[in-house]
Amino acid sequence: MKPTTRATTVLLVATIAAVGCSKKGATSQEKGGAPISPQASVQSPDLSKRIGLGEDDVAADTTPKFTGPVSFADGEAAYQARKYGDATAIFERYIEQRPRNAWGHYMLGLSAWKSGDLAKAEQALEQALAIDPEHVKSLMNLSRVFIEQKKHDEAIDRLTRAAELEPDSMQVHRLLGRTYRAQGRMDEAIAAYQKAIEVNDLDVWSMNNLGLLLLETQRADEALPLFSKAVEVRPSVPAFHNNLGMALEHTGRFLAAATAYKEALATDPGYAKAKKNLARVEAVKAGPEEPFVIEPEVKTVESAEPKADATTASK
Repeated sequence: MKPTTRATTVLLVATIAAVGCSKKGATSQEKGGAPISPQASVQSPDLSKRIGLGEDDVAADTTPKFTGPVSFADGEAAYQARKYGDATAIFERYIEQRPRNAWGHYMLGLSAWKSGDLAKAEQALEQALAIDPEHVKSLMNLSRVFIEQKKHDEAIDRLTRAAELEPDSMQVHRLLGRTYRAQGRMDEAIAAYQKAIEVNDLDVWSMNNLGLLLLETQRADEALPLFSKAVEVRPSVPAFHNNLGMALEHTGRFLAAATAYKEALATDPGYAKAKKNLARVEAVKAGPEEPFVIEPEVKTVESAEPKADATTASK
């Protein structure tokens, strides 16, 4: 008989669902209703039942099966703890209890995506949108699922709708830039990143991505101020220093480029690209060059920028 455990409801002080993405701005309590039960029964998988006999054996099913009532907070707690398989199972059970709750389907989609189940993620997010067509977070994250599957036209369709609903969302415009870039539509990608920066002039990831596009299109002089500002706003990101070095190198400022590559290595001593780039520019017998000075950033710097577009319900 499979062992049973008890998954205790965790009350979050500040849940990921507290910041609404749709126009409704609902709290977690409003999204999920009152907790259905303080306890949920979970059946752990029997790890002795395996497929095959070799060293690559895997459990036939390592996802827990929740059989009792669960609350929205149960799923949030598992998601915040990065137990995405558990979160998926909890929200699958939760939507059985509340099938018309768009946030339940959204969190199921998000958890399944993080677990690597793109088909289940797509289905759940589409269901959230069937219930609430203006659920911007579902539109955004469904586009991410499509991007991973290289369904770029579908991603652009959902992002265009999201931009109509929230025209001041830098993340929507940034995702549009990423998708256009994947399709090779450089001008549209550049315009999308520029729009993201227009919405938030401290959006360092859009600055970085736009700078890289400009480098690819032989516009290093235009890329320089973008990388320099990204470095000023977020000096802890080694890639920004490395990319600034590339822009400096492309404009013939080899000494300044070497300094930028050294800054990248100071932030991450194991950064292989920066090591290679530094060795290359140090081998150049450069003459006198125009100094490059990074102007100090006078605005208040934002401290929380998600890496590589990683998204939770609070973003």
